[in-house]
Amino acid sequence: MKADLSRDTYHRQHQYARVLMQQGRVLLDADWNEQVSILLDQTRMLAADLIGPHGGPGDGFLITCSEDLRCDVEIGWGRYYVDGVACELLPPVQCPPGEAPSPVRYTTQPDYPIAEEDDAAELAPGGRYLMYLDVWERHLNYLQADHIREVALGGPDTATRAKIVCQVKAVSLEKLEGNELTCEEVLEELVGAELRLPRCVRARAKVEMPSEDPCLVPPTAQYRGAENQLYRVEIHDPGAAAGGAKGQAKFKWSRDNGSVVFGIRSLEGSVVTLDSLGPDEARGLKEGDWVEIVDDVSELRADPRPLRAVSAVDRVNGTVTLAVSSGEELPVFDETATTHPLLRRWDQGSDVIKLQESKWIELEDGVQIWFEQGGDYKVGDYWQIPARAAAADVLWPQETGPDGEMRPKALPPRGIVHRIAPLRRIELDNATGGVTCDEEDCRCVFPSLCAPAEGQGGRPSGGVSVRVAVNDVPGVGDVSAVRLEAAGITDSLALSRLTEDTLVEVLSTPSGRAFPRARAAEILREARELSGRR
Repeated sequence: MKADLSRDTYHRQHQYARVLMQQGRVLLDADWNEQVSILLDQTRMLAADLIGPHGGPGDGFLITCSEDLRCDVEIGWGRYYVDGVACELLPPVQCPPGEAPSPVRYTTQPDYPIAEEDDAAELAPGGRYLMYLDVWERHLNYLQADHIREVALGGPDTATRAKIVCQVKAVSLEKLEGNELTCEEVLEELVGAELRLPRCVRARAKVEMPSEDPCLVPPTAQYRGAENQLYRVEIHDPGAAAGGAKGQAKFKWSRDNGSVVFGIRSLEGSVVTLDSLGPDEARGLKEGDWVEIVDDVSELRADPRPLRAVSAVDRVNGTVTLAVSSGEELPVFDETATTHPLLRRWDQGSDVIKLQESKWIELEDGVQIWFEQGGDYKVGDYWQIPARAAAADVLWPQETGPDGEMRPKALPPRGIVHRIAPLRRIELDNATGGVTCDEEDCRCVFPSLCAPAEGQGGRPSGGVSVRVAVNDVPGVGDVSAVRLEAAGITDSLALSRLTEDTLVEVLSTPSGRAFPRARAAEILREARELSGRR
């Protein structure tokens, strides 16, 4: 969360049930945010305990193959849960309601932009892939979501937002031999194991310096800053500390949790026109600062651009000039840009720093970090270090070391947490790029509680009819439900009276693409069993 926070105090290990405000006390952002985090985590834990690692109703995130598509698949509208986190792919709002929208495609999904034809995320002819869902939380400020700012206040921003990002991705199966592994086992071997590799950091500021003279009070190293800060250490380039095949990991840091940002009106060449140069000197820009050009594409693709030094600041015209190497090109933006470009300031006073393990690295004013040995670092991994002038120290958990002395505890990244779930295996024709979907749907699909499971006390029989809404009939997704309701078919009993040909006609797209007859037969079978009509 790159917001202007005092600190983030929520930890599941504390097992707190709620935050209680007291009368006459100072209200802190951390207290309010912790209460929200407690409730959110409890809700997600409950959903994960009930649903399992992943699952959902209807056609949410169903991967389907079409003869009309090449090197592309369709993704079903709807909802799906991954580790208790609700993911939604919502069709656009139409008022008045119109025809049901066509399914979204892999190459046009809103949260995962495919940049170019040679993008590594593209599906290649002849390839075999497992499509999977990657779910994570993205932080948005008012520059990235302008509607959250109250214009009546005359410009200042207030709260920020966190959005659930749901990205359908593809991982190649070429490294695997045979198809004996389940979808979950394939995803764990190719993606999950990498996400769970260790990377830990310790932090400190106040350190007792030993003295051999018993008559002298030992000197103390401490936090020397005059202000309270929330330092953010973030991985910019992924890899390991030693480099090698995975590359050299590099990091950047900010004393304001990465929250100092400037909206870009235009960027041409090396000259950037900004909305503002900042409210004051502490949160402004000056010559020698290092900044990152950020927009929706770079964040959603986890592809950070190189940092650039500010070589000149024109305070009259609100522009800054970035230092650019000869022959190097920066992205171009103008006032029509829809990807919300901005400059983010980092405070290390240099380009990104090569990561070194098993040694104390000083950031500034006595604040030090230590990367544990053997880490494998991912883009966006971050740690937050609250520094307090009153204590002349950082707020960091302690543990007892092998020598019996207290030392800073090694902690995993605060984020970004990626949750993954398998969707479907696919194979592409080597000549045409046509896509064939595996018969097995890797999703875990369950009916709503009002649609009892077969054999569980369950499905009505003996002529007893049960009416449920069409979108609660197993196999009917959000889009199909809209089409059925538009045709006046609102419940399972009405649906059960249709013929297979009629249902195919109702659910086929306006463009003429026929609804799969096998799925229509399955939907009718479910509706008839629910309604006691065999």
